[in-house]
Amino acid sequence: MITQGIALSAKQAFLIGLHQPNDQYKIALYRTNAKIGPELQKYTPNGEISGNGYEAGGIKLSGFKTGVAGKSAWVSFDDIKLIHASFQAAGAVVYNASKDNAVMCVLAFGGERGVFDGTFELKFPKPTETSALILLA
Repeated sequence: MITQGIALSAKQAFLIGLHQPNDQYKIALYRTNAKIGPELQKYTPNGEISGNGYEAGGIKLSGFKTGVAGKSAWVSFDDIKLIHASFQAAGAVVYNASKDNAVMCVLAFGGERGVFDGTFELKFPKPTETSALILLA
C-alpha cells in the first residue's frame, strides 16, 4: 500500500539543514503493491517498477527550488518527462541520493498510471500556501 506524505525523518532533516540545493535528488516509481509511506527513511528498490524508459533507482530531478507562500514553506523541482516509456506506476518516492538516499516524500498517484511506448509526465503542483510537492505548513 502506498501512503502519501512527507517522510517523518525529512521533517527533522529540514530543521537541521540536511537537504541542500546542490545535492542530487531522484524520484523512484513504484507499483501498487509497494509498501511505502511517510515512515520510509531511505530509498528502497522493494516494489519499484521496471520497464522501458525507466532505470532502477529512479530519475534525476533538477531545478531544486524552495520558497515561502503565505505562512507555508515549500520545496519543489522541475516536472519530469520520460519519452518512449512503457510501464505502470502507482506512486513515487522523492529522495536525496547525496545524503544516504534519505527520503523526502512519498507520492500516491490515486491508482496505476500506465504508458505504452509513449511519454510519461509528472507535473508537480505550482507552489502555493496550500499546495506544493513538499509543503511545510
